[in-house]
Amino acid sequence: MKKIIFSLVALSIAVLVSAQTKTADYMKKIPAQPLDSCNVSKAGAESFKTLVSSLSEEISNDIGTLKKLEKKSAANDEAAAKEAALKQMSQYGMSQEDMEKMKNAKNMSAADKQAMANKMMQQQTNMSPDEIKNLSKMSDAGKKAYAEGYATEAMAVSQANPESQPADNNTQNISELLSQQQSIAGRISGYDQSIGNLYASIENDPSRQEMLDRISNWKSQYGRMIGVDYGQGKQMDSLALLVKKEQIKYCDKFTPKYRTALRQHKQILNSALPDYQKLGEVISQVTMAQTGIARPPECTETGALEAIHKYLGKLNQTYKFKLYFPEDD
Repeated sequence: MKKIIFSLVALSIAVLVSAQTKTADYMKKIPAQPLDSCNVSKAGAESFKTLVSSLSEEISNDIGTLKKLEKKSAANDEAAAKEAALKQMSQYGMSQEDMEKMKNAKNMSAADKQAMANKMMQQQTNMSPDEIKNLSKMSDAGKKAYAEGYATEAMAVSQANPESQPADNNTQNISELLSQQQSIAGRISGYDQSIGNLYASIENDPSRQEMLDRISNWKSQYGRMIGVDYGQGKQMDSLALLVKKEQIKYCDKFTPKYRTALRQHKQILNSALPDYQKLGEVISQVTMAQTGIARPPECTETGALEAIHKYLGKLNQTYKFKLYFPEDD
């Protein structure tokens, strides 16, 4: 009996550890970056690309599986979600009669549903229907400014009259979680911006396009001479050499920069992973508090896995600036 219990405990721990280390496992699987050199054969470049593509496909499939699992879990907990929604309605001051109507929402007309929504909004925010209507016409910037102003006003009222605010631990908890979620999401957005800037500085380098234009122009001149024998053989050889030298120069200039960007990208990714994990956990807590639906624990890693997948997409282009291979001569 003790052996059975021990086995069950060990199995439970193994499952939990597996769910919590999926992100770490993928980080360990990421291939090491090649050296800052353009001295690679076409076969070598293709081999590295295949290796990265294989891992990228593996993690993509895992992400898809997690999203399906979460969707299935939400569908199974639909009853809990409805119960949580009704509970929130009661907190908004909805009468029992109104809640009964919402239980049979399928039988309500569009006008009735809109009226119910307006009523909920008015009771929660003290906004009149006309104010709600005007808010819907605002630009995104206007809505953001209004929301910030409303939140500031509500906080001031709450601080000035703390005893007038009804005690609602669940609402307070959701508010705290949403604030935490917004803070973490803000940091992640900052990481994304920094990563984007790494590659933008290379892609937007004017000299890069100038080099590509020269290569394209010389290739066009060379192409127009093919099949026409007017003694332009030496000129064609000269153009071919110009193209070759410019392609080598292009790789030597931009490949090291791109690989430096990749190294910095990975450093940022490593720094961001704890925030991705924490955001997944907070989203699960918000979902439970608002809907009563428990997200599968492993789904907290979806965001981190997506971040790794994006890195692999960039890593897969390690040799994107390698335009010339000796074996093509």
